[in-house]
Amino acid sequence: MRRKTLIISIVALVLLSAGIAALTFWPQGELEDTTQDTPPMPDVAARVDFVNMAIEDVEAIFFSPLTEEADGESFWLRRNMLAEGFELTLEADDPIFPGDISRMTAVFNSAISLRNMAVVAENADDEQLQMFGLTSPVMAWHIVCTDGSYEIFHLGAEQVVGTGRFARREGSREVVIIPDRQSTLLASSLKDIYDITFVPDYVLIGAEAMAHVFDRILLERQDTVIELYRVPLEQHAALQVGAPLFQMVQPTVGDANDHMVQVAFLEDAINMMPSNVEAVRPTDLSKFGLDTPARLTLTAGDWERTLLIGNRNADRTGTYVMIEGYDAVLLEREGSYMMLTIDPVVLRARLVWLHNIVDVDNVIFRLEGETRVLRFEHNREDDSLTGFLDDVEISETNARRLYIAALRIMQSGSTTEPIPDAPPDYAITINLIDGNADTLELYALNHSQFLIVQNGENTGLFITRMALHEAMVSRFEIIDRGEDLPMS
Repeated sequence: MRRKTLIISIVALVLLSAGIAALTFWPQGELEDTTQDTPPMPDVAARVDFVNMAIEDVEAIFFSPLTEEADGESFWLRRNMLAEGFELTLEADDPIFPGDISRMTAVFNSAISLRNMAVVAENADDEQLQMFGLTSPVMAWHIVCTDGSYEIFHLGAEQVVGTGRFARREGSREVVIIPDRQSTLLASSLKDIYDITFVPDYVLIGAEAMAHVFDRILLERQDTVIELYRVPLEQHAALQVGAPLFQMVQPTVGDANDHMVQVAFLEDAINMMPSNVEAVRPTDLSKFGLDTPARLTLTAGDWERTLLIGNRNADRTGTYVMIEGYDAVLLEREGSYMMLTIDPVVLRARLVWLHNIVDVDNVIFRLEGETRVLRFEHNREDDSLTGFLDDVEISETNARRLYIAALRIMQSGSTTEPIPDAPPDYAITINLIDGNADTLELYALNHSQFLIVQNGENTGLFITRMALHEAMVSRFEIIDRGEDLPMS
C-alpha cells in the first residue's frame, strides 16, 4: 500500500555540530558536474557562518531538485523535539521506502549548520553567478522556522569534482564554497534518503551469534524449495553436544549442516545491503530477471521479510533484487548468493544420527548376513568404559573407535527411490541404557548405492558402497586382525 507520509523516529542525542554529523557520514554517490567548463577558483576573501540555526528553531526543511542532474523528487524533513534528541519525519508525494535514520540526520544537520564557509565572491555579478552555476542551481533547500519565517538556499556547480560546490542564499550575491561531503549530502535525492537495508539492525541486536538470528529460512527456487528451522536455543541446550542447531523440513526432513547453512544463507542474508535504487515502480520486471525471481524469506520472532532475487547486472558487479512490499528494483553488491545454486543435499548434516556413548548399552551390527555385537560396561566414577565385541573384551580405544564408526554412516546424496521389497543388506541398532533404540537399515539400490532407512522411515538419502566400507565394514577386518583402529 502506498503511503503519503513515512515517519521514522530518531531517539538519540542530537549532534549539534553539523560538521561532526556530515564528516562522519560517507555519501552514497557523487552528483555529476552541472557545468561544462570548470569555473576558476576565486581568491577567498573571508569566511562566514553561511547557515547557523539551532535545531529547536527549525520546524522543517524542504529539499527541491532543480535540474535533471539532481535526479530525484522533492521531499520534506520535518522535526519534532523529544525529551532526549529529536525525531524526523520524511514526507514526499509518493514515497516507497522509509527514511534512513543516519542519512536524514546528516542531511538535516548539514542544511542548518554550515559554519566557517569560504567566501569566493562578496557581491557576484550576473556573469559570475552563471559561472558558479547559481543562475540554474542543482537544488534548493528551504528552511522553515518555528516562528513562521523561512530562508532559501541554492546549491550550484562544482569547483573541481570532489572539492565542493558553490552556494548562496536566495536574494544574496555572496557566494561561498560548501565542502564536498556536506554539499553531497545536501544534494541527496529521495532515493538517497531511502532506507533500503534488507535486515534492519534491531533484528540483529541481542543475538549472541549469527546462527541465533533467524528462526526460519525459506528459499523458493525454480528447481526446488529449501526450508530450514532453527531449534529453540533452550531446547538445543538440552541436547547432546554436537547436535545440529538447524533442521531441514524441505526438500527432505532431517538434521542440517550448521556450517553450510551459515555459509550459504546466514552470511549473505545478514550482509545484504542494497547499494542503490535502480528503478522506481518498474513496468517490466523481466529486464531485471524479477518476473520469475527466487524468493528468500527470513523470520526472526515477529519480524519477517522476503527478498526477491533476479539477475546479475550487465557488468556482473551486483544482483537485482526487490524487497517484497516495496515497488522498486535495488542493486545488491555484497551477496555471493551461493544459496541460488547449492544442492540441498550439501545442506543436510552428513551424520545420519548421533548418540553420546555414555548413554549406550550396546550396538548390534548386521552385516550382509553376519551379526556382530559391541557391548559397553561403563565406569561412572572416571567416565571410562570396557568394550566387548561378540563377548570378547577389546581395548577401550578400539571400543570407542568402533562406536564412532557406527556414527559415521554419512549420507552421500539424495534419492527418490522407495524402500526395496527385500531384507536390508546392512542394519545397525543402537540400544540405549534407558531402553530406547535407534535403528538404521541400508538397502541396496544398485551395486554402489544403499538407501538409508531410519526406524522404518525412508530418509531419501543414500550412502555409497565405498563410503560404507571405509567408514565401518573395514573396521571389523582391522580388529579381527588384532590391530588398533585408526583415529579416523
